[in-house]
This record gives sequence, structure tokens and C-alpha cells, in this order.
Amino acid sequence: MTADEIDQLLNDNAASYWLKSALSSALKRDPIDALNDAEILFSTLFRRASAILNECENPPHQNCALL
Repeated sequence: MTADEIDQLLNDNAASYWLKSALSSALKRDPIDALNDAEILFSTLFRRASAILNECENPPHQNCALL
């Protein structure tokens, strides 16, 4: 991804504040460390979402309201 593409994402009104904040923070870090942390974050969020979706197959469950 080029610097122009990153700037475009950071200035995109459709991109969430959270995403822009995380990207801005990550760009100030060592890129390998930031990538490693991003992979852990992805894995954690993916597993959490999967667990919530599985729980919602047999409602009611409190996390189903998040969907």
C-alpha cells in the first residue's frame, strides 16, 4: 500500500474512527511489531465473532443483541 493510499484511507469519511486511530497508531511503530499485533488482534476478534454467532444459533444470549 502506498503512502497516498494510506492517506486516502485516513481521510475517508466512510472509514471508522477506530480504524483510522488504529492505523495512525500502527504507522508510528515498527512495521513488523505492528503487523504481529494486528494478526493477534484479527485472530482474537475473529474467534470472538465466531463464538458469538455460534451462541446466537440457540438464543436468547446476551451477545446476540450486538448483532
